[in-house]
Amino acid sequence: MRLIERLRARRWRVLASLAGVLALVGAGAYGWRSSAHPEGPAPRQWVVSREDVSMTLELVGVVESAHIVNLSAPFDGVVTEKHFLHNQRVNAGDALLKIDASELTHQRAEAEIAYLKAQEQRRLFDHLDSVPDISRARRSLMLAQAGWSNARKKAEETAILFEKGIVSRNERDDGEEQARQQSALVKSAEEELASALERFNTVQKKVAEVNLAAAQQKYQALLHAEQDNPLKAPISGVALVSQPTQGGQTPVERGSRVTRGQHLLSLIDPDHLAAAFKVDEVLVRRLAPGQEMMFHSDVLGQAMRGKITFIAAQASPVLSAAKSAEFDVRAALTPEPPASGASALVGSTGKVTLSFLLWKNAMVVPVSFVHPANAGQVVYVQARNRQQSEARTVQTGHIQDGRVELRSGVTPGETLVEQPF
Repeated sequence: MRLIERLRARRWRVLASLAGVLALVGAGAYGWRSSAHPEGPAPRQWVVSREDVSMTLELVGVVESAHIVNLSAPFDGVVTEKHFLHNQRVNAGDALLKIDASELTHQRAEAEIAYLKAQEQRRLFDHLDSVPDISRARRSLMLAQAGWSNARKKAEETAILFEKGIVSRNERDDGEEQARQQSALVKSAEEELASALERFNTVQKKVAEVNLAAAQQKYQALLHAEQDNPLKAPISGVALVSQPTQGGQTPVERGSRVTRGQHLLSLIDPDHLAAAFKVDEVLVRRLAPGQEMMFHSDVLGQAMRGKITFIAAQASPVLSAAKSAEFDVRAALTPEPPASGASALVGSTGKVTLSFLLWKNAMVVPVSFVHPANAGQVVYVQARNRQQSEARTVQTGHIQDGRVELRSGVTPGETLVEQPF
């Protein structure tokens, strides 16, 4: 019995010793594993490469008509008939308004008379012989020249007779005086003819031509205005009358008096649509006329292609200092296929999608991989042995949507880590 008890005690001592040794070995192994592989997630990595980076911009746009025709009053008068309602669709050639033309008829008659007089005045320059003043001056000159010729011959004959002693000195002197008087009459007739011709010189001819053109234009304008009554729709579209303004102008109705040139209504063509939207000052320089875009209409439930047709040269007024400047942009839309309900889009809103190249052949990394340092901006490049990282100074470029352009300091193929190790 004592032998058995001694064997059992020895066995427990051996087991206890083995347990202690295993505990020491386990603790050492645990300590080595903790030091070789510290706890925590592995750092994020990014492989540098060159690529073309595009950007998609989503904005809110308003549908407008790309073709708007404004109609104004062709002459002064009172509206006697109105054949449309506000926001009503009309067809090309439909009569819209009729204006009382009694005043226009009188004005047109006066303009026609002035036009005929101007025609006659211009015609005289091509037929100067038929001008009364010129004809009278030429006849006076002819008579004066004939009288001077006769008086001169008589004075010469009297002088010869005086030399022969046939006539007296007084008769000779009277003949010479008559010749001088006739010569003065000739000179006066020449001056009168020159004065009559001066009124029909080159300058006066040009004035007559200008007056004729102005009289003709005024007469034809009044004639066309009279022929354009009633006022008809030049295109098919939606008629919109002028709304009341602060100046007191009211919509045109029957009995309204209108003046020549006054705006009466607008016709918008709903079959030619455009999207109007705003782009901030940073991105507007990346847009160009002709650039393609997409417009998604919630009204029709379809997307339409379009091209930018207008980019404002000046930004819209900024109402808040915290808001960046924005530029107005318009794009012509083309429904695919043309929708029968496209006219319902005018005035509705939708989503404008623009895609354009942000960077070409650029090295772009997330901004979290770039850190500020005393020397500028640095990134951490993973060494080839992957056991440590190296801080590298880089030159950064544009920043957009959480990405930054690296212009120098790294090369394609290198691996960046977000945090050093």
